[in-house]
Amino acid sequence: MGAETYATATDTATNRGTRPAAGSTTAPAQRGSGAMSWTTSVAPAERTPAARSRPEPRLRQLMGVCGWAAVLGGVGLVIGIRGLVGIIAGDPPAWFEPAMALVGVLGISLTVGSFLTVHRRRTPWALLGASSVVLAASMVLTAQAF
Repeated sequence: MGAETYATATDTATNRGTRPAAGSTTAPAQRGSGAMSWTTSVAPAERTPAARSRPEPRLRQLMGVCGWAAVLGGVGLVIGIRGLVGIIAGDPPAWFEPAMALVGVLGISLTVGSFLTVHRRRTPWALLGASSVVLAASMVLTAQAF
């Protein structure tokens, strides 16, 4: 892609086109020149080294993470409803509500982390496994409380 030149230089103080002085050695503006140029041929996302080294996730891995997260969400919803019914119907232990809130936030954070690392090979599966352990702990807590 060749460089395009523009006919006039601009005066930065007034932001109006000006004519260069006779015998001026300044080069006319070229396409893609300058640090903040919007006419560069490379997209900003492709300029960073992290964007080049991060592969796109495989579709079956993304589907697997979504499926596992959906199962965790469904089971977590059932456990949450059971806990809510237990709180409304009876007198839960004092430790139950803070413990379930902590376990819920931890489980959701691990599941979100698995989606954020879906482009890696093993990390999302480890995070979903940890989230499953946390979900099992919430089952135990709910069973002990009611």
